[in-house]
Amino acid sequence: MAGLALFISRPACVNNPACIGQSVALAAALLFALTVGFTLLTVERLAGPMQALAQMARRVTQGELAASLLPQRRDEAGQAIQAVNQMVEQLREQIGDLYAEHEQLSTVMTHMADGVLITDDLGYVNLINPAAARLLKTTEMGALGRSFAEVVRHYQLIELWQRCNDENQEQVEAVEIGRELFLQAYVSPFQERGARGYLVILQDLTQVRRLQTVRRDFISNLSHELRTPLASLRAIVETIQDGALDDPPAAQRFLARAEREVDTLTQMVEELLELSRIESGQAPLRLAPTAVPNLILLPIERLRPQADRAGVELILDLPADLPRVLADADRVQQVVTNLVHNAIKFTPPPAKITVHAAVETQNGARAVVISVKDTGVGIPARDLPRIFERFYKSDRARTRSQGGTGLGLAIARHIVEAHNGRIWATSKEGKGSVFYFTLPISL
Repeated sequence: MAGLALFISRPACVNNPACIGQSVALAAALLFALTVGFTLLTVERLAGPMQALAQMARRVTQGELAASLLPQRRDEAGQAIQAVNQMVEQLREQIGDLYAEHEQLSTVMTHMADGVLITDDLGYVNLINPAAARLLKTTEMGALGRSFAEVVRHYQLIELWQRCNDENQEQVEAVEIGRELFLQAYVSPFQERGARGYLVILQDLTQVRRLQTVRRDFISNLSHELRTPLASLRAIVETIQDGALDDPPAAQRFLARAEREVDTLTQMVEELLELSRIESGQAPLRLAPTAVPNLILLPIERLRPQADRAGVELILDLPADLPRVLADADRVQQVVTNLVHNAIKFTPPPAKITVHAAVETQNGARAVVISVKDTGVGIPARDLPRIFERFYKSDRARTRSQGGTGLGLAIARHIVEAHNGRIWATSKEGKGSVFYFTLPISL
């Protein structure tokens, strides 16, 4: 540049305009060449890092968050690479936190017992968890994108959502779907990114309601069962007070009747206490390998005199090669006693009661199945599912009852289930019944 200045300032060109123009043009050309060269050198220096940054950005946008560059220079390009690496690291941490939160939320939604749905402001389902899909008998794929009305298919739930939409306030209502499902439904509006949505929570209270019904029925049945002996005792006491003491034979008859009623009340209280102990686990089983005949022979012998008086023949059918079972002998004998005693009561003479045992495979496991078959009055089909409930008696059983408390089958069920067994019955009215229960084979 100094030489160029000297060249321009030469005396020969001072008064020569053409020479001055040539000098200026030459200087401009040289300056342009230098500028272009410097620019090319700068672009060449930055092209490699910029291409690497562009490739790294593409990898990050494709989900490869582990992508990074190692800065090899301390100039502007190196600083840019370091800044981008820091940005990618922060992005990686933020995405990791979001992913962890999403996984936690997904785990909660998947395993929570309550059903959850989220709809948009038009009522289309955007989210449904497995519990809601199970309660509504649908699938996630079958519910997403469909209207709330199509998914729930119940007018009370649809009206509840519509009321929440109209009033923009949380709505709560108990909803009964059929005879087997009772729900507490909550519908709440919310705002997300300026758009309205609705959170629907479905709590399954079927079991709670069933327990409330059982408790109510228990109190009602207990009151009914206690009313009869108490009324009878009151009548006896009033009769004695009115002058029966002056007639010793009559007084003796009334006192004997009062004793029977007291025995009935005592038996009822003892069986209630026994049932309570079994249900609460306060009567632990003493399990031991036991021969099946040892569980059946003693109850049969105890009840044989009663069967003879009733004109009922007791038949025992036990194969000789039965394996031992894992059982509490006293408890299982109580089950057999209850079943055979019931069969005697509801089998008018002439009749037969057969006690049988065999090895069967149920649900992939071998077990001993003990059955008590009678030729009695049978059980109505509508009553069969409830015969193992406490105090439950069919109309026919009530008319033929011989002082039973209605607790024997309930106690038998709890004892069998405590042995990891199963108890059930089959029956035809007028043709008799068969009661079955299983016991695990001792290994």
